[in-house]
Amino acid sequence: MRILHLIPYLSGGGAERQIGYLAPELVRMGHDVHVAYSKEGHLKPELPSVVLHQLKSRSNYDPYLLWQLLRLIRGIKPDIIHTWILQMDILGGIAARLSGVPWIFREPSSAMAYLPTWKHRLRVWVGSGASAIVSNSLGGDEYWKTKLPYSRRYVVPNGLPVHEIDRTVAALPPGLAKLEAPIVLYVGRLTSDVSATKNPQAFLEALACVRQQQNVLGILCGEGSQRSELKVLTHKLGLDADVHFTGHLPAALVWALMKKASVFVSLSAYEGCPNTVMEAMACGCPLVLSDIPAHSEIVDENCALFVDSSNIQQTADTIVQALRNADASKARALIAKQKTQEWSIAEMARNWERVYKELI
Repeated sequence: MRILHLIPYLSGGGAERQIGYLAPELVRMGHDVHVAYSKEGHLKPELPSVVLHQLKSRSNYDPYLLWQLLRLIRGIKPDIIHTWILQMDILGGIAARLSGVPWIFREPSSAMAYLPTWKHRLRVWVGSGASAIVSNSLGGDEYWKTKLPYSRRYVVPNGLPVHEIDRTVAALPPGLAKLEAPIVLYVGRLTSDVSATKNPQAFLEALACVRQQQNVLGILCGEGSQRSELKVLTHKLGLDADVHFTGHLPAALVWALMKKASVFVSLSAYEGCPNTVMEAMACGCPLVLSDIPAHSEIVDENCALFVDSSNIQQTADTIVQALRNADASKARALIAKQKTQEWSIAEMARNWERVYKELI
C-alpha cells in the first residue's frame, strides 16, 4: 500500500512525534510511505526509509502549495492520503478531493480547541468530504459526531515507544547539578492560547504555594510564546531559585527527566490524547492532572490525583500530598505504567493499517 502523509512542518511537536513513530513502523510492515511537508523545525523526527517531499511555500496558505500537492499526488499515485494539522487538513483535503484519492482526516484535539473562526468552519466543510475522520480520543470523536453525525469515524489512540522508554535511565538534563529538592515537572508548550491551553501559569502559581510548605524544584520543559512572560511571573512569585526552564529537549532526555521527577503535573484545560501524560505514565512518574475528559479517558483515580486547575490552592495541596505520601504515589504510578503496554507503536500502526484497508 502506498500511503501519503501530509503535514505542515516537521519539528518536535506532538503530531510530528506521532508521525515519527507511525511512518517508519508502516514501512517496517511493508508499506511504501511518503511524507510531504513545507517546513522543518527544531527536533525534527527521524523518518528512516520514509520518502520525504519538502514543499515550497511563502506562507501557511500559499496557493502554490495546493498546486504542488496536486502534482505530487499525480506523480506518486498514493492509495490513500492521511492529513495532519489544520493547514494540511484544508489544503491536503482539497487536493485529495480534486484527485479522487481516499483521504483520512486526523483529529488531534477536542471541541474546546475550536473557536467559531472561519478557519475552523472551513476545516469542517473540507472534512465533510473525507473518507473517514480518525480521532485520537473519544473527545475528538464526540466533536465530529456533533459536526458531521453521518461521517465515517474511528478512534485510534496515540502510540508510545514503550520499549525505548523502558531502556531510558533516569537522569537530569544538561545544566542541572545533583539536586536535593524533589522535582515537580511540567512538559509541554509554554502557551495558553486557543490552540493549546496548557496552563503553565497555573503551574507556577501552584508551585509558589507548594514552596511555602516545602522545598521543591519546578522544571518546565518546552518552548512557546509565553516563555518570557512566565519568566517574569517566576520572578514576581519569588521562585527564581526554585524554577528551571530547560527549553526544548530531545525525547530521550525528557523521559530521563520524567524518571527522575517526583511528580508530573498537567493542568491543561483540554487535550486530545495527551502525549506527555502518556509518556510520564510509561516512565513511572506520579501524576497530578487536571480533571478533564481527556485525562480521565486514559487514567482513573487508581492511577493519578485529579485537581480543578482553576483552584490554585487545591492544586498545590494535591502536589504536596503526592510528595509527602511517596509510597501511595509510587503505587498509583505503577498501575498507570501497566496501562501503557496497550499503547505500543506496533499496535497503533496495526490500527491505522486496518483503517486504511477498509477505505481503499
